[in-house]
Amino acid sequence: MQPQEHQRTNHEGCPPLAGILLAVSVALVTLGVQCIHGVPEMLQWQRSGGVEWTWMTSHLSHWSWNHLAWDLFAFGLLSLLCLRLLPSRYATCLLVAAVFIPLEVQINQQHIESYRGLSGLDTALMGLLVAALWRQPNEGHSCGVSQVLAVLGGGSFLAKTMYELTTGGTVFVSAGNEPFVPVISAHFVGFVCGFLVGIFKSMSRLPWNNGAIILKASLPSL
Repeated sequence: MQPQEHQRTNHEGCPPLAGILLAVSVALVTLGVQCIHGVPEMLQWQRSGGVEWTWMTSHLSHWSWNHLAWDLFAFGLLSLLCLRLLPSRYATCLLVAAVFIPLEVQINQQHIESYRGLSGLDTALMGLLVAALWRQPNEGHSCGVSQVLAVLGGGSFLAKTMYELTTGGTVFVSAGNEPFVPVISAHFVGFVCGFLVGIFKSMSRLPWNNGAIILKASLPSL
């Protein structure tokens, strides 16, 4: 009975192949956007005079090739790890983070007029990776190697966040040479989104699925 439940959990959500295609598509579109003059400006989220749909496309535009290189490197590496450990949650992680990050910026970061970059989705994948490592079997021990790696990963993210909060700089991209400021809150929101999506044992336990479960249970059998 237990192996059947484990098998069902592994196949819920987004299939591995779909996750791979999604990751490749995001990477290729992001590169294409940066190659065409004027497109990053058109796709960025903008507080004043912006178009409504840019809250999604803002993740695909960047301020410079250096900004893009760092974001895309992290996106590729973290996507590879997440698709290896927890592929069924990959698409959900990106979608949830893509929605909540611009929303947080719009509500809580009133001094920010425009937003670009994959870095928020990168930290969402980092949160998903930490959750995936924590959920790995520990062979009967209270704490296995995967759980230690999860703690180290979460601790590293918190250390990076504290460094950026106290110094106003960035760990990877040299913000002093770039025409943007790091949006630390967006990174934190992304990490939390990814972690919450990944930590639940079943997708049916996610808060946004509760309504669908109740509705399904209330419908009469045909």
